[in-house]
Amino acid sequence: MKGDNRFILLLSTAAFLVCSAAAGAELLRPLDVLLLDQARRTDSGVFDGVGLVTSVVGGVEFIAVATVALAAGLLLDGRSRLALRLVFAFLVTGLIEIAAKTVVPQPPVTKEAMRAPDPSLLDVSTPYPYPSGHMLRSVLLLGAIYALWPNRPARIALLTFLAASATCRVYLGTHWPSDVIGGALLGIAGLAWTFEKQPRQQSTYRNREKT
Repeated sequence: MKGDNRFILLLSTAAFLVCSAAAGAELLRPLDVLLLDQARRTDSGVFDGVGLVTSVVGGVEFIAVATVALAAGLLLDGRSRLALRLVFAFLVTGLIEIAAKTVVPQPPVTKEAMRAPDPSLLDVSTPYPYPSGHMLRSVLLLGAIYALWPNRPARIALLTFLAASATCRVYLGTHWPSDVIGGALLGIAGLAWTFEKQPRQQSTYRNREKT
């Protein structure tokens, strides 16, 4: 993600707000129920295994350790501003997630539809499931790695993993599809803000090139 990301930030933020309002008003319920019913009819050992892996990767414990490691690497590489913005994005979007899960009245998925509970031990108990914290954290972490690692096969693998994470959230019965979409949109907004270039930094760099 290079250049000015303000358009992506504004678009993803607006989309998240619209999705939140639609989920709270139950406008997305027919589609949610349809897709979840289709997922319940599917029984796959492969999806079970992939779902377990994606659940661990999107959990608070794994993300916290991976984020600290990534931020430390950025600091050692001399990119302290980016490291701080990344950590700040995780903290702020996490708070937004918790706030949304207390005010957006999206009914949780029934226990009968849940194939297995999440393995995370640090998830905060909230009355509503919207948005998906696993999807939010996965998009932020893997999206940051995508932006920092310009390797085509690696980027394809990261996008594939994110798609698998989104699918397995619904397959496991832990979230409605709208929860997953909301989490992804919030993650994209945090990612766009993290990698948005600062005008002062850009002007300073240009001045150094001229001299």
